[in-house]
Order: sequence, then structure tokens, then C-alpha cells
Amino acid sequence: MNKTLREFPQDIQLYLMESFGFPVTIEKLSGIKSDGGCHRLRFEDISVIVKQMKEPQEYLFYKECTKYLQDFESHIPSLLFSHKEEVDHWIIIEDLEKPFPKDRWFADKEVLQVLFKFHTRTWGKDLPLKSPYSPSWQDEMNHRVLELLPNNIRGQVEGDLFRLQREAKDLFKPICWLSGDTNPTNWGIRRDGTVVIFDWERNCTGSPAIDLAITMPGLGSDDGNLESLIASRYMSMWSELSYELPFTEEKLIKDIKLAKLWSVVEFLAKNWTTLEHEALSNILDKLITRLMKRP
Repeated sequence: MNKTLREFPQDIQLYLMESFGFPVTIEKLSGIKSDGGCHRLRFEDISVIVKQMKEPQEYLFYKECTKYLQDFESHIPSLLFSHKEEVDHWIIIEDLEKPFPKDRWFADKEVLQVLFKFHTRTWGKDLPLKSPYSPSWQDEMNHRVLELLPNNIRGQVEGDLFRLQREAKDLFKPICWLSGDTNPTNWGIRRDGTVVIFDWERNCTGSPAIDLAITMPGLGSDDGNLESLIASRYMSMWSELSYELPFTEEKLIKDIKLAKLWSVVEFLAKNWTTLEHEALSNILDKLITRLMKRP
């Protein structure tokens, strides 16, 4: 038996062998997380994803949250099997081998429609989880990022960084459920064309601006046109409902910009040690440029 497969729990092995037979290939998928792991197993007629996690958030999303999202299930990978051990949690889910095309990474109408549907279906509702991921902008995040900047730059942007943190407080009010990680690489397309979002370990509550902002690669657009387009398309979907609009388009544009900066600060504060020097320098240079514009 394949050594990697043999390292899976027995219940996982039995499900895979009884359902699909012996895997043709087993591929470990890369990511920044050090705990757990993710593998793509290819069988003769199908491939599946096997995810192992020490923190149970994504396991619980599939087990506890999806039951409230029946009319949204087509946009979530199908859960095929789950397994819980004393420490680790495991899920086997549908594999979406077709990545989201790069020419659709910018304000894609179908992506925004999926997020709009998810947000409105969960508007004002609590997550049925005891300890979900909770987005926040803490002082220590700023201090960690400032330590990464050159001394001659640090003093120039420190005040603006803390000002933006204060202005971003509305982002973290529990308005609706969020994916929390809508970056373009977390989307796929089924053979029937359905757009699907995966990686649900950061499922949380907050402002829709967080999900909208993270769909943008990098730090968003230099001229703000992308942020404006996202807000305009998202707000037009609200106009089709009888609900009162929850915010103005101008407010949403501002919040998308703030949410993008927050997401970069959080990412750097928590993951900078995992980045190659060139990648880290590139992100810091873009962050400095954005902060120096006094957004």
C-alpha cells in the first residue's frame, strides 16, 4: 500500500478504497499552514481532496454550518466523508481541478453574485460554532509589521497605520457570515460551469467588505477603480431586493480599501516568516506605497 495512503487513519483508507479503489497518484498540495495537510488523490475516474487539520474550523463548517445553507450548497465543495480523532480532524471533499482563470480575478460578476448570495442568506445570523475564527485588527499586528519596515520609513507611516486601524472598526461588526478567505486561488469551476469557493477554515462573521476586498489580488488597484467596480456591481445586486441598502456605495468603497489593507497587515503579522525574502520585500514595498498615499 502506498506509504502516504498508509499514513492516513484507517477509516479514511477504508472509505477511499471501498469508494474509489486504489489511488493512481497522491499529491501533497502546498500552502502556508504548518499544521495538518492537504492531498489530492487521483483515482481511475475521479480525484478527491483529503484535508487533515488540527484546528477544527473547516471540519465544523462542513458538519455544522452547511445545513443552514441548502440553497447555497452548489457553491461549496461536496463533503464526501469526515473523520474525527482525539487531536486531528479529517475531511474528504470534491476536487475542483479547474482553477479560476486569471482573467476573471478582477470584479468577476459570478464571484460577486456568489458572495452576495452567501451574505444575504446569512444576514444578521450567528454562526452555529463555539469558537470560530474572529477577524480583528490588533495593535500587535501593526507593531509586528512596523518592525519589518526600514527605520527611515517606519516613522513616516506609523501614524497612518494606526489611524486606518481605528477607521476599520466597522469591518468587524457581525453583519453576516463570511468566507474570510476569498482570494482568487480559493475558487474553482465545475464542469457544468458552477463557480465554487473552497477553504472554509476562516469562516466567520463581519462586514461583506472583507470578503469583497480579499477577492482582489495584491493590495488592490492603485487608482481605486477596481474597488469602485466591485462596490458598484455588489450594490446593484442589492437594488434587486426589497431590503433597504445597508450602506452607501461610497461607504462600501472605503471599507473595501480598509479591509484590503487590514488583510495584508494580518497576513504579514502572522506569516512573514514563511515568505521568501523577495516575496516579503515585494509585499512590504506595495504596502509602504499605499500607506504613503495617506489613504
